[in-house]
Amino acid sequence: MITVFLIISIILNIFLCWYIVQLISRLVIFQEEIDSFAQRLDEYSNHVDILYNLERFFGDETLANLLRHSKAIVEECKDFQSLIKADAPEEELEEEEEDYAEETQQ
Repeated sequence: MITVFLIISIILNIFLCWYIVQLISRLVIFQEEIDSFAQRLDEYSNHVDILYNLERFFGDETLANLLRHSKAIVEECKDFQSLIKADAPEEELEEEEEDYAEETQQ
């Protein structure tokens, strides 16, 4: 009787370990995609900022609104990234947020 329970326990543990590995690999892929998306969004925001600061478009209200909106989306994406990166120390996250705040003020 004990051998039956032992065999069932071993099979269940093997299955659960396999399942955990699958979940972790999916989480890593998801985190990499989010990082890539955030980087592309930040590049887009910088591009709009460059366009807005060109003499031809300087003061254009539509570009100003687009710039504000893209920076807000980048900020939300960075907040989401900080939630996903549970292994990052709090000090590192605070430094990243401060660096980002300084970049957006410029």
